Amino acid sequence: MPSPEPAFDYVTGGDDDVALRRIRTAGPQAGTIGPRPDHVVFVLADGHATLTSDDGSSWEVGAGRPMMLSAPVAYAFDTDATTMTLLHVAPRMLGDAEEPSEFVQPESDDPGVEPLLALLREAGDRIIDPTLDPAERAALNRRVATVVLSTFTRSRSDVEHRLRRAIRFVHDHAGESIEVADIAAGADLSERGLQDLFRRRLAVTPMRYLREVRLDRVHLELSAYRGGVRTVRDVAHRWQFAHLGRFAAAYRQRFGESPHETIQRSGRPIG
Repeated sequence: MPSPEPAFDYVTGGDDDVALRRIRTAGPQAGTIGPRPDHVVFVLADGHATLTSDDGSSWEVGAGRPMMLSAPVAYAFDTDATTMTLLHVAPRMLGDAEEPSEFVQPESDDPGVEPLLALLREAGDRIIDPTLDPAERAALNRRVATVVLSTFTRSRSDVEHRLRRAIRFVHDHAGESIEVADIAAGADLSERGLQDLFRRRLAVTPMRYLREVRLDRVHLELSAYRGGVRTVRDVAHRWQFAHLGRFAAAYRQRFGESPHETIQRSGRPIG
């Protein structure tokens, strides 16, 4: 008489950044999944599942449809699937340094999920391979993160929160020598995520936005001169404009006058 199949069996591998679990069960499963330290993408190989998030949103999930269990969200699930794949991705791999994002689920017929499914078919065995070279694993992990970010978009509320954080960081540090990477870190985003967010919401790059903030600060200083020895060069350098010719051209384009004309218009002497 054959021995009964185990009620639960899985194969797992990976590291702290990206890990893969292949799970096989003998019967229906139901339960809850609380907030976790990592994001989990799951794909059913058969059957279906009902997934409900802690805000009441619910999805009917068929085989082959990848779904994201966002790290900060709790879910209830009910499934009759016997085989599934779970891809665990650390928030830092998706540009979340401190506060994990909440992601939006793709539509059931979204063709944009195909690259992720192809990656799981192609690279799943490599992810769980304990002998994979560390440099190859690091490259594979970055590839996984890139594909996951192209498959799932952040929720609107999460995006708005991160955009506000990025904008606040720019205003707080406009007088310092900062780059895109600094702004991204201040908003818990990847550089690519930050670039995409600024282009979609503000139609400018982060560095263009930073330049405009700095120009506004220069204009404010020159318009509110209170006496003392000061030159346009001093003010421009304080706000990180090293090339005075390009600074003057950008200033005129934004305000319709030269920096010296701003000071003259304010009725105060030029230092």
